[in-house]
Amino acid sequence: MHSALTILVVEDQIREREALSRLLKSEGYNTVPASNRPEAIDAFKAPVDLVVCDLRLGADDGMAVLKEWRQTKPSVPVLMMTAYGDIHSAVEAMKLGASDYLTKPLKPDELLLLLNRYLPMRARVQQQNALDEGGIGRMIGHSAEMRQVFDQIRKVSVSDASVLIVGESGTGKELVASAIHDNSRRRKKPFIAVNVTALPDSLIESELFGYVRGAFTGATEPREGRFRAADQGTLFMDEIGDLPQTLQPKLLRVLETYSFAPVGSSVESNVDIRLIAATSRELPDMVKDGEFRIDLYHRLNVLTIELPPLRKRPDDIPILVNHFLADCAKRHLRPCPQVAPELLDYLQNYEWPGNVRQLRNVIENMLVMGDEGILTLRNLPKYLSGNPSSEQHHSNQGSFNLHDLEKEAILSALKKSLGNRTHAAHTLGISVRTLQRKLKLWDIE
Repeated sequence: MHSALTILVVEDQIREREALSRLLKSEGYNTVPASNRPEAIDAFKAPVDLVVCDLRLGADDGMAVLKEWRQTKPSVPVLMMTAYGDIHSAVEAMKLGASDYLTKPLKPDELLLLLNRYLPMRARVQQQNALDEGGIGRMIGHSAEMRQVFDQIRKVSVSDASVLIVGESGTGKELVASAIHDNSRRRKKPFIAVNVTALPDSLIESELFGYVRGAFTGATEPREGRFRAADQGTLFMDEIGDLPQTLQPKLLRVLETYSFAPVGSSVESNVDIRLIAATSRELPDMVKDGEFRIDLYHRLNVLTIELPPLRKRPDDIPILVNHFLADCAKRHLRPCPQVAPELLDYLQNYEWPGNVRQLRNVIENMLVMGDEGILTLRNLPKYLSGNPSSEQHHSNQGSFNLHDLEKEAILSALKKSLGNRTHAAHTLGISVRTLQRKLKLWDIE
C-alpha cells in the first residue's frame, strides 16, 4: 500500500536522517532526504505525501521550513521533531499548521502510528480503482444516488468551467472537488483547499490573495495567497456562502479577469485556476435576502453537483461502515471487529444529521471504546443512542422529523461536551459555524 507514498525527511544530523530514512524504507515508503532549508525548499517541487522535519536544523530554523511548506502545499501533513521536549515550540508548530509533533529520540511505534493516522487517506487516492465497493476518488458507494454523482464528476472533469457543489455539512463536498481535480487536465498541478468558515473574517482576504510586506501590522514578510498557490491547478473554496459580503465583489472580479492584487499592493498579476466552490447553505435564498451577490452566484453556478444526504442513501451505509472500520482499525492498531445485524439495522435507519462525517466519527468512537470482537447496540455513543436497547426508543424514532432529530443530536452533543461548541461540532461532524447557525435559528444560547 505504501509503495507509491513519498516522505520528505528534513534532518541536519546525517546519522539520524539516514536512520529515519532506513526505518521508513523498511515500511515500504519512498524517502527524499534534506539536510537544511534550501534542500527542503527544493524538494517542494516534487510530489511528496508527508513531511517529517526537525525543529532545529543547525543554522536554519525548522519553523521556517514549516511556514513555507504550509504556504506551498497546505494539504500535505507535516510532522515536527524536537530533541528538547519543548512543549512551547511544539505548540507554536501546531499553530503554524503542523499536523503533529514527535520528541527525540524517536520511538518507531509512535512514528508509525502517526503515519497510519495521516497517510491512509492519501494512499487511497492512488488506489481508487482497487475498491470493490465502487466509486471515484476517495468516495465509495453503490446506491443509485451516488452512481449519479460519480457520473456527474466524470462529466464535469473534462470541462474547465466553475463548479458549485451543494449539500449538507458532512456529505463529502471536498472529496467531490478532489475527485474532479484528479480526473481533470490539471491533475498534476496543485489542488488547494480553503474553508471559509475556518478563517476569521479579518484574515480571509489576505489568506486568499496574499499580502505584501508592510500591508498591515505584523506583515514583516510578503506571503503568497491561496489563489497564487493554486496557479495552473484547482482552488476549492468550501462554505462559499459564508464569504463576507465585502469580499464578494473582489472574488467576482477575480473570476472575471483572473487577475488580482495582494493586500497592500496595487500591482495585479494573472493566475490560471479552476475554481470549485461548495456550500451547505441555500444560496438562492441568500440572493433573495441580499446576503449573496446574484452575479457572483451565477458566475459560480456554471456546473452544479448536488450531494445527497446520507439518510437518502441507506444502501451505502454497510459498505461505508466496513470501510471506516477497516481504516480506523489500521490507524489505531486494533483488530477489525464484526458488526452485529441489529447495530447495522440501527445505523441504516438513523437520520444522520452530520451525514458521512458523523458516521465515521461514530464508527471510530465505537472501535476505540469497544473491546469485544463484535460491535452491538451497546457500543453506540450515548448521545446517539439514548438507550438503544429500549423498545420505546425504537418505536419513537419514527415519530421524529428531521428537524427534531437534528436538534436532539446537537443538544445531546453539547451536553456531553459540557457546552463546548468546538468539541460538540467535532463529535457531530459539522463545522462550529454551522452549529452556531443552528443554535441561533433555534434561539438557543
